[in-house]
Amino acid sequence: MDIDPRIIRAGGPGLGSFLSLAVSSWRSALGRNLAGVYVQGSISTGAFNPRTSDIDVLVTTRVLTDAAANKRLLEVHRAMHGWGDDRWADRLEAMFIPAKALAMPGIPSIAVLELHQDDGFKVQALGPDLLIQRWILRRYGITLFGPKISKIVAPVTGGELRDAMIGTLRTRWLPQLEYPGQFLNRGYQAYAVITMCRAICLLATGELMSKPEAASWALRGPYLEVWHPLIESAGAYPGGRQLDQRLATLDFIRFALEEAGISHSAPSS
Repeated sequence: MDIDPRIIRAGGPGLGSFLSLAVSSWRSALGRNLAGVYVQGSISTGAFNPRTSDIDVLVTTRVLTDAAANKRLLEVHRAMHGWGDDRWADRLEAMFIPAKALAMPGIPSIAVLELHQDDGFKVQALGPDLLIQRWILRRYGITLFGPKISKIVAPVTGGELRDAMIGTLRTRWLPQLEYPGQFLNRGYQAYAVITMCRAICLLATGELMSKPEAASWALRGPYLEVWHPLIESAGAYPGGRQLDQRLATLDFIRFALEEAGISHSAPSS
């Protein structure tokens, strides 16, 4: 398997070897149901941060995976921790989705297997962020196995991208204001702030930037000047002087929701 130069720049030959072995293992676990394996996210856009970024992979199948296949995929992930460098397995995030779901417009009403660092493996319904992933995949996606990703992903319009970002803010971030336990973690605070920069940038400009690019955009001009210290601290994480910014982070999320036209409850006193 030829390794895309963006993968080597992100993690060197070790990451390339890890992904090659992952593809081989997923082929064994899924057999003829495996349709393709693709890298998306910060590796594909060239914004990978070796200290904080995830390894985002999308695995396409011919049909939805069943319980038996999901169990085999879980066993593959457990085995990854014995491949010699646990950092790649620990930072892997993956979605196992039928290829036809990427080719159709809108968001299919199906639940797919996903792997996240905090939640582990979970079968959950597709949400509006699928359209954001489709846009990134079509423009930047790296093909590890199967047909070229740009040939199977349906285009996403600017209006759909904006609606998807608003939908993601509403379904993923609004509920966290009521149960903000994750924000006790400084790393999650920084992640949330930079993610809000990307959302606000899209709403303001119509352009979906990488998170580092969006943070740089947010620091230019007077629009977000009051938030500059928060954004600068988040962008420097885990370096620099890292103070707890939980309350400021929650306020910034509220600001992003307001910019998206999403109502929310006022912070408790």
